[in-house]
Amino acid sequence: IHNPIDSHVVKSAIKTFGASNQLEMVDEECGELLQAINKLKRKGGIINGEIVKPTNASSIDYCKAYWNLCSEVADMKIMMAQLEEMLSKEAIDLSAERKIARLKKRIDKIIIP
Repeated sequence: IHNPIDSHVVKSAIKTFGASNQLEMVDEECGELLQAINKLKRKGGIINGEIVKPTNASSIDYCKAYWNLCSEVADMKIMMAQLEEMLSKEAIDLSAERKIARLKKRIDKIIIP
């Protein structure tokens, strides 16, 4: 799978701007992601529990909200890569493995009562 996030750029950002500034950027990007999610919901972006992809019949406002959310997800992916660089990727991966296992158990309880 192609990874568009260049680790050299991630490391350079941290070195250039510093961990403290990049943590502030994480705060900002998290807020923008939350706003974009809420805007998509307000525009009717969730139908039958799924996010609706824009079509030719979609309003301009909905298309803007959808693509803005995609853009904010990209920003968060970049910030998450920086967090992984600043913290321990191994510790993050271990926590993720545990949380995925716990999620699987919850899903299995629903699917196989």
